[in-house]
Amino acid sequence: MTTRDVAVVRAETRPATPAPERGYAVGVTLGGQLPSDVAGYARAAVRAAIGHRRDPILRADLRIVRYADPALPRPVASYATVNVNGTRVRVHTTARTPYEGLDELRQELTAAFERLDRNRREDAHRRPPTAGLPAAPRIRVPGVVSGGCTIDEAIAVLDLLDRNFELFRDVGTGEDTLLHRAGPTGYRLVQARRQPLGARPSTPVSIAGDPALRLSVEVAAVRLARSEQPFVFFTDVATGRGTVLYVRRDGDYGVVTLA
Repeated sequence: MTTRDVAVVRAETRPATPAPERGYAVGVTLGGQLPSDVAGYARAAVRAAIGHRRDPILRADLRIVRYADPALPRPVASYATVNVNGTRVRVHTTARTPYEGLDELRQELTAAFERLDRNRREDAHRRPPTAGLPAAPRIRVPGVVSGGCTIDEAIAVLDLLDRNFELFRDVGTGEDTLLHRAGPTGYRLVQARRQPLGARPSTPVSIAGDPALRLSVEVAAVRLARSEQPFVFFTDVATGRGTVLYVRRDGDYGVVTLA
């Protein structure tokens, strides 16, 4: 991948030294033309966001890519996945420069951790559902996705990570949106609330005519168990946010929600 790069002026207020090393690995993968110190800056940003959490951090992985498409106003995509004691917290940002994107990623990741902690406290006070649910599979602790982007940027992340779906907040409409592989164009959008697109993406997409259903996680689990689909996208009645319940590789269900 080749592209014209521009000089990046880094603010003096950015920390010059990484956060102290802790007992977990931080893997960094780079793509496109990026400055040589981006990997170190990325590790420092993620470690700073994690801070001194008490729950074990098993691993953190980052991917930073500068796309060559001149039509993208924010050509640098940063994507982080942090394994918090078995729960994966995912955050992605897009920006004009890698440093700007990683600064935003640090903030989004901090917010995602706060959302995860809040969800766990709320779940601890909820009565576990019993009636009408399949005995198996189990519903795993929710994962959290944070960060808004355009539809084209969501497509780029979907293809980059070879996913079946991408949950994101569309910056053009402000709506929680699911992008998945379907329809005549190969990409389909489903919105939490049906809204006209703020701008047409450069990549052709189809749009579901109906918005996502408003369901509880428990009812979504019943619908998923009775269908042959790998996931269900819905608006969680408890949070009002777009949520995906999906079948994990081990057969249990995973939950991904927007922070």
